[in-house]
Amino acid sequence: MFSRVFSQVLPVAAVIVVSGCGLVCAQEGGESEGDTIHVPPTVTWEKIADLAEPGGEKLGGYGGMFAGVQGDVLLLAGGTEFPEKMPWEGGVRVFSRGVHVLERKTGENAAPEYRWVEAGYELPVGLGCGASVSVADGLLCIGGATVDQVVDTCFLLRWNGEKRKVERVEFPKLPRALAWSSAAVVKQMVYVMGGTGVLGSGGGSKAFFALDLSKRKGGAKEFAWKPLPAWEGPARMLAVGVSGVEGNSEYVYLCGGRNPGGDVDFLTDLHRYDPVKKDWSVLGDIVDPRGHPCAIVGAPAFHVPPHHLVIVSGTDETLTRVLEGQARDLANIDEREKNARRDYNRLLMEKFPGYTRTVLGYDAGIGEWNHLGGFPGAPCLTNPAVNWGGQVVIPGGETGPGRRSPEIWMGTVVKKPAVVEEEEAGPAGQLTVPAPAVEPAPAPAPAVPAPAPAAVPGGGAGVKPAGAGRVERR
Repeated sequence: MFSRVFSQVLPVAAVIVVSGCGLVCAQEGGESEGDTIHVPPTVTWEKIADLAEPGGEKLGGYGGMFAGVQGDVLLLAGGTEFPEKMPWEGGVRVFSRGVHVLERKTGENAAPEYRWVEAGYELPVGLGCGASVSVADGLLCIGGATVDQVVDTCFLLRWNGEKRKVERVEFPKLPRALAWSSAAVVKQMVYVMGGTGVLGSGGGSKAFFALDLSKRKGGAKEFAWKPLPAWEGPARMLAVGVSGVEGNSEYVYLCGGRNPGGDVDFLTDLHRYDPVKKDWSVLGDIVDPRGHPCAIVGAPAFHVPPHHLVIVSGTDETLTRVLEGQARDLANIDEREKNARRDYNRLLMEKFPGYTRTVLGYDAGIGEWNHLGGFPGAPCLTNPAVNWGGQVVIPGGETGPGRRSPEIWMGTVVKKPAVVEEEEAGPAGQLTVPAPAVEPAPAPAPAVPAPAPAAVPGGGAGVKPAGAGRVERR
């Protein structure tokens, strides 16, 4: 959506969480205590692989995959694709049963090498559009949809290094079936937020459930998903969900998404959940580089210490509204106009430029949004960002209507040194602020204060056809 070798990689005091693992920043220079200005982080990117069979046959990529890591393997499962025709040509969406394992080993000069290995397992049914997080012993897959229905299943995929195969362990089912929900994990608690009960035509939900992994050895009553109070604001699906640890405070962030059929469809609000106090805070709106509130749908995101939330890409709200509006209104017009609109939509989708390359960062310490540059590859939505050994992986995804990318990208966060402000007594007792001891990083794009959330009725604020495994069509 780079070089991964830095002279020094240092863990920082605030350990952050992306799909259940701490993210390590490469830090340029030291950081002092005191009154500081935290320069927005930068992310350097490198493509490390293309999705492929262990024998080398390249695959076309999937959207809506389950993704996570376990030690030195990246685990990917399920997802959807259009292998024969694009949707506007009558193509059929395919749900994959494939499970893919990318293994990392140390090569020459201590550089990592990546290769696809046999998973030894495939899903019993084609499945995609669910939520997922990495836990200590594998990839936790939550909900999703099959060719027939949205499901409430929850299971762990774990890599058995001795047997060289993926194994499945059943987990407690969700209280209700959910697709396109968001998931995050803080310590031993897994949180699931939002989602829809009807794939393709359903609205969003305010579902909010938690599963305590420390209760795995307990009975069914203890080890079960528990409902929690939802955020103030609209129901949603395809939202951004990510967790972070900032010093001694742990939070779950939820922002954007859609609520088809709601008073507000494309959502711009940002919320934060405190697991200790068990309450939500509204932090304002997502802000684009021009200073305008913007909707983010299905985008990969991750947290960077000490207090940055980073979002990669997002949906073009205007174009999506045009396409969906044209399709909805076909029933009320004559045949000639219907054909003209179908041709217009087909042309828009054929010439679709791709999702935005913009990378946004939210500084939770001061409530400002920054433009952190652009993603170098084709921006991918609907697949989660995953932390792998302190670096961020975006495992391909949807790049446009009916299009998928097989590219696996890895990002390294570069944490710029903080600028320390110290007051000194100047002439005649005046106070002066000397130049910082550390040369500041090049100035990023101007920070934009987050505006107050827009009022919303009802309250609240407004990533070649695959051959892996059998598939099911709808």
